[in-house]
Amino acid sequence: MSGPHDTGARAPRVLVVNSGKAEAVDRLRAAAPDAGIDVITERAYAPMYTPDVRLHFVEDIADLTAVRRVALDLWARGPVDHVVAPSERSLPAGGYLRSFLGLPGIGFETANRFSNKAVMKAALGAAGLPVAPHRVIASLDGAPAAAAELGWPVVLKPALGTGSMNTFALASPAALEALLGSPEAEGLRRASCPLLVERFVEMEGEYHCDGVVSDGEVAFAAVQRYFMPLLGQTDAFTGSYLLSEDDPAVSAVRALHRATVTALGLTDGVTHMEVFGTEEGFVIGEISCRPAGGGIVDAVRMKYGVDLWRVFMDTSLGRPAGVRGPVAPLREEIIANCDLPVRPGRVLRVSTAEELSRVPDVIEVRMTTRTGDIIGRRLHSASTTGLVFLATAEPSLVAKRVEDLARAYVLEVAPD
Repeated sequence: MSGPHDTGARAPRVLVVNSGKAEAVDRLRAAAPDAGIDVITERAYAPMYTPDVRLHFVEDIADLTAVRRVALDLWARGPVDHVVAPSERSLPAGGYLRSFLGLPGIGFETANRFSNKAVMKAALGAAGLPVAPHRVIASLDGAPAAAAELGWPVVLKPALGTGSMNTFALASPAALEALLGSPEAEGLRRASCPLLVERFVEMEGEYHCDGVVSDGEVAFAAVQRYFMPLLGQTDAFTGSYLLSEDDPAVSAVRALHRATVTALGLTDGVTHMEVFGTEEGFVIGEISCRPAGGGIVDAVRMKYGVDLWRVFMDTSLGRPAGVRGPVAPLREEIIANCDLPVRPGRVLRVSTAEELSRVPDVIEVRMTTRTGDIIGRRLHSASTTGLVFLATAEPSLVAKRVEDLARAYVLEVAPD
C-alpha cells in the first residue's frame, strides 16, 4: 500500500530552502538526477543560480510564515516529497516545513536545536556538556547588564546566524558602547531572534569535527584544527588541517561530538561542530546539521573518501547514510584546506590557479574570483577568493606552506 509521500513511478519532487549555497542544487542533481527541484530563496541570491533553476522568492528565509506560504503554493501544483535545507540560515525553515507538511527527515525541534544557539546551549548545558557561560537577551537593551554579569570580555551575536556575521568580541563596556552607537550594530537590532551574550573563551586552539550520523549513532567523524581562531578573520589565510588519528585531540573531540549529537537528538544526517581548546579542556562552540563551508568537505573526501555533501543529500532524501565506521584514511599526508584572503572592492589583480599551484605541497587550487569581479562588503568567516588544498608530510609543515602561499598570493582591489 502506498503512503502519502510514496512517489511510485513518478520522479520525486524536492523543495530546497536555501540562501547563498547555490552549489547545493548541483549536489542534489548529482544525487537525484530525475528529481523535480524548486528553490525557495531570497532575491539577493538569485544571481548565484543558473537560469535553469526554478526560483521562488521570500524576503527572508527565516520568516517561517512566508516560506510556508510559498511551499503551500508549490504543493498545490503537485505533491512534494522531500525538503532539503543546506545552509545555516535555512535549517529552521527546512525543519518547519517537514514538520508542518508531515514529510520525512529532520523536523523542526531537532533543526532548531542545531541552529538556534540559545536553544542549543541550553540543551547541551542540561546534558552536562561544556559550553561557555552565556545569557540570552531579547534585544540590545539587555546587553550591558548581561555582559557585566558574565564579566568581560564577551561575545555578542544573534541566536540564529551564519558564519561570523553580526558577531562581535567586546573587551570592555566602552567597546560595547561604541558598537551600540555604530552602524555595525544594525544587524543585531534588526535580528528577528534573541541575542546571545557569551563570556569570551580564551583558547589555545580552535577545532572542528565533521561527522556522519546514521540511526542515531556517529558512523564517522573527522577532526581538524583551524590555522587560527576564525572570529574577525576575513583578510587572512584561514583554513584548517586534518589531525592524524594518534593526535590526543582527536579522541577527545570525537567523544564530545558523540555526546552532543545524542543530547540534541539527531538520528540521520551530517554535522559540523566547532570546539575550542582551552587550558581547562575542550569547550563546545556550536554545531550544525549541514555540510561545512569552504574547503572542509573536500578535504575530508581527499583524506577519507567520505563525501559529506552526498551523505547530506542522501539522508535528506530518506536514503541510508551509506557510511559505516570505522573509516580508515586513504592517504598518510596531512591534508589542509586554505581560504584565500578577501577584501571588498573591485578586483584589479588576483593570483591565478597556475601561479599558486607552484607553491610546494599544493595539490589543488580553485579560484572563484577573477580580475574585474566586485567583492561585496557583506563578508563572513567563509568568504574567500578561492581555495587551496595542501598535502604535507608533517603537521608542522602546514604553517610553513601557508606562509609560502602568503608570499605568492596577490589581491589588489579598488574601492567600488
